Amino acid sequence: MKDLPVIGKDPLGRTIKDFTVMPWWGIDRKDIEWYPTIDYDACTGCGICFITCGNRIVFDWDKDMKKPVVARPYNCVVSCSTCGNLCPHNALTFPDKEYMQEIIIKEKILKKAADKLKEHDLI
Repeated sequence: MKDLPVIGKDPLGRTIKDFTVMPWWGIDRKDIEWYPTIDYDACTGCGICFITCGNRIVFDWDKDMKKPVVARPYNCVVSCSTCGNLCPHNALTFPDKEYMQEIIIKEKILKKAADKLKEHDLI
């Protein structure tokens, strides 16, 4: 992975890098609307999403609300939904699976993946 720009530190002191400069399969990351949405009525502020997203650091913490905010949506790993799977209150949602399947078909990602595997004699 190339060196990514450092854009600050989060409230836990973790270094925040700008992953938006790294395309996904040749697609500008900001052209892919994949990131969590928080239902603040369901969110209890347990912090598991904020703490778990430790590499890409999509979330910040709102000290007044005592809840997470999606501060860097395009830092989210495309198709990752770990925070949503871990949320005990189902307060995080992501786009439907079909959204990503359409991008995979339109951008010929399966061929790109197969070419990469062939390049390394894996298939």
